[in-house]
Amino acid sequence: RGSAVGDDLPSVAATASTAEGGDDQKVVIAGYTPEVMPLERLELGPNHEMSDLIDADPEPEDGGGIRSVLSLHERDVADRLASQTAVVKTVRNADWTAFLKRFRVSEIDPRRRKWVHVDKPGLSEPDKCEGSKLPFNSFVTSTTLLPSYGKKMRCFGSTKEYTVGVVFALPTSFPTDNDSEDNAVRRTKTWSWPAGYSAKTEFNIDARGNLINGREEALVPLSGLRKLNHSYLHDQDYEVGGRIVKGGLNTVPYNEVYVRVGGPGRAQTGEESGSADQPDRPSDPELSLEDGVGLPIALFVRTACYGHLIALLRARARLSSALGKEHTRGIPLLMITPERGVRVLTEPLQKQLLQTIAHSLNPFQNPMLQHRTTIDNTSESHMQQKLEELIDLDSDNVRNILTPEECARIAGGFGATDDSVAHLLVDVMQEDRKHDEEMALLRQQLGNAGEEGKEQSSHKLQDIVNDGLTSAVRSGDYNTARQLLILYTLVASKGQQQQQEQNIQKQLTDGGANQKPKEAVCNGGPKPSDEKTEGSENRDTGDPTAAQAPLDGPSDPSCVDCGDKMVSRDSGSTELSAQHFPPPPPPPPLDTDRLRSATNSDGLLAVLGAAQVLKAMQDGGAKRRVEEAVLAMEEWVENGEQSVAFRLASWRDQRAAQGDLKIATEQDTNFMAFISNKAISNRKKFAKQLRDSISATDFENIDFLHSIHGIVSKMRSPCLRLELLQYILGLDNRYSVAHVARSVELAATCMNISASEQLGEDVQEGPRGKHLLAS
Repeated sequence: RGSAVGDDLPSVAATASTAEGGDDQKVVIAGYTPEVMPLERLELGPNHEMSDLIDADPEPEDGGGIRSVLSLHERDVADRLASQTAVVKTVRNADWTAFLKRFRVSEIDPRRRKWVHVDKPGLSEPDKCEGSKLPFNSFVTSTTLLPSYGKKMRCFGSTKEYTVGVVFALPTSFPTDNDSEDNAVRRTKTWSWPAGYSAKTEFNIDARGNLINGREEALVPLSGLRKLNHSYLHDQDYEVGGRIVKGGLNTVPYNEVYVRVGGPGRAQTGEESGSADQPDRPSDPELSLEDGVGLPIALFVRTACYGHLIALLRARARLSSALGKEHTRGIPLLMITPERGVRVLTEPLQKQLLQTIAHSLNPFQNPMLQHRTTIDNTSESHMQQKLEELIDLDSDNVRNILTPEECARIAGGFGATDDSVAHLLVDVMQEDRKHDEEMALLRQQLGNAGEEGKEQSSHKLQDIVNDGLTSAVRSGDYNTARQLLILYTLVASKGQQQQQEQNIQKQLTDGGANQKPKEAVCNGGPKPSDEKTEGSENRDTGDPTAAQAPLDGPSDPSCVDCGDKMVSRDSGSTELSAQHFPPPPPPPPLDTDRLRSATNSDGLLAVLGAAQVLKAMQDGGAKRRVEEAVLAMEEWVENGEQSVAFRLASWRDQRAAQGDLKIATEQDTNFMAFISNKAISNRKKFAKQLRDSISATDFENIDFLHSIHGIVSKMRSPCLRLELLQYILGLDNRYSVAHVARSVELAATCMNISASEQLGEDVQEGPRGKHLLAS
């Protein structure tokens, strides 16, 4: 359907080509997506297992090779689990927020102020700590003392509901109790019960903190639990739940240790404390049953499947966010199963895991958060958890392990922090600029500095962003896709703008007429497009993270107003600092056509649509198609004013197109609008708005988005007008008015403008308040 007279849908062009045999014809309709074509699935899914982890046995006699590559922390945790001087706790997936909060915020019942098991505030609550010098709150919780190397005994809860657990160290000396663990256990009421006994402490402790209903009579000291654990591993017959089991069990039920955790920080090794000695655990007075056994010294899962290993990495990120990086740096990651015991996810295995995630694993979101962090349904608590689970690519040597492409895939598919993604993009931009400078110098030396040099410009930055967006589409994650697009725009556009500054600085320092560059910039001389080059030659080396945190923070008015606030730069020169630089043009275009055809997600369509809008602005396609659309619309108006029959035929064709092509209109075409003059007046006004936008708008700056948003915001039941907008912006038939509006708004955000100040009152409120990124 072209733009011929009488044709009601000039936005779509159809072409027919005869097959080689001459009988079949292939019809291609531009802008029409008949069905979603998902991306090809990768090799691995969340239920596949990492086989190499199953063989990572830290026992010296069986796994000497693995033990030789263990870090000091990993070796310390393995030794503690072997000697039964550590306890483990599985945490319900939905309870991690409350569990981590307990280390920072105490829960004290005034009626139980003198109860021995009451929370003890630390320095995190100075108004409650009452002279305490411990950095964290301490509280009592249920744990399990596993047999040596974690064998034979299962942990509490199912692996689906209790996916990740923590390991706590137990003190090994007791100076205030005559160096007797049993005395310390009795004095601090560190209760423990044998395997198979259901203590149910939440129901069997009275208001004074005493055990009731026979629970006290069933207590067994820690030394007694170790003896029972030894018999589970080495005896044929042993006692479980008060009964002698002849022949034993394949898997023994968990025991329970009611111990105080928190208080001191995490154990430090000699390497961290600057000592060359053996691993240096915190001194025994710091780790105590009375004040707390400290922070978790390790995290663990109970299967080797990739879904649980990703949950393990996300739990580590949450732990780091809640407790501080200094307390979680290098924390060991384990797998503990009753059949095999402890397995260590060593640094080489973590490298292998990350590479597998980047290349072969189909990305996925946290299933608990996936449906509560969408563009239409965002829960503040769930979004906060999603932010805490973001992987920091700058920590744990990730950037040195993975290539930039692999890092981008992890960021898009599983989520990474804003700062680390921005650092990644800036580093890649520097590589692009360095490559372009080297190629330019080489061409200059060869005397071949013509137009062909542009074709050799490096575009690695666009490539890795496309890789990240592909992973985001695979995982259906709107938030990570939006983050990548915003940071890419900030980095690339900032680089283009700095190129303008450098060019003017060069003119000033070369001794030319200083007034000329000033007039050129201040008086509307060259547009931003006059200063930019293709590819990445204009990219900046600055860090954009100070300007905006796109995934977690609302737009900062001091950074996103691109009118007069973002265009003045001080580069050290008095004359240059007085210049008024125009806002940067859109970034180099991203190719998202295939990705848009692979998803039906409203959020992803908005992000990929915004990328297409920026591309249409940058490559001149929008300007060319606006002119075509104006001519087609004016032609339709002229014929419609002369013939009612033409308008009726147009209405019939429009209804047929809505049914056959599933045009994304808000409602079916109104018959009376075509009988009356309403359709003519609407389209005549639309043509005038487009004509005005051609004459008064620079298609490479924010004015174009203002014009489009002004048109979209006044549409009520558009049909042809919506198709024309889809055609102008390069979007397909699935983009309704709401989709187009979201894409334009996000494109405007990418160019650093404030929604409340620049796009009008009707787009201020979103699910997260006045926040354009989530609206």
